[in-house]
Amino acid sequence: MKVYIIIFLMFLAGCTSNREAVTIKQVSSMEKPVIIRISEDRAAIHSILYPLSYEIKKDINEEIYYFDNTFVFHNFNLSSGTGGCYLVAQDNNKRLSLSCKRFDGVIKYIIEENDTINGLLHDYYEEMRKDKKDTIHITAKDFKNQFGDIVDKYFDGDSIVLHFKKGHNLYNVPLEVSY
Repeated sequence: MKVYIIIFLMFLAGCTSNREAVTIKQVSSMEKPVIIRISEDRAAIHSILYPLSYEIKKDINEEIYYFDNTFVFHNFNLSSGTGGCYLVAQDNNKRLSLSCKRFDGVIKYIIEENDTINGLLHDYYEEMRKDKKDTIHITAKDFKNQFGDIVDKYFDGDSIVLHFKKGHNLYNVPLEVSY
């Protein structure tokens, strides 16, 4: 019994001494579009832009700004580099408040060299070529229903590090991305 009380007190002390400056919650973006883009030479699908949304609020009464992010691709072959993910506040103001503020963005996956994914998306590729379109939009919900194996095999395991600025200090918050 003493062990449980000691563990509970350590947990309680650990929680109170490490008060976080921000609260972050990934929110569903299933109604937002997944954008599929064809390559310039129209030989294959070039990229998939997958929607990503977070609600962020500050937990302390100090000036805190969302600064930037670093996206870590589980499958490095699909990486679009440093510009592969962006988040923008709905009100275009990066300053956080004590109430939740929504940040929306996309993750860009380069799939031009991936024959498996291009094969699975072949019908969309043919539709874009036939209609002379360079992009096609599908809701994330429909994309996940149709191509859940792409999400499971190639996207799961990705993570993001959100960077916040408080005064002259930069704070990093690593998160696993959920699809």
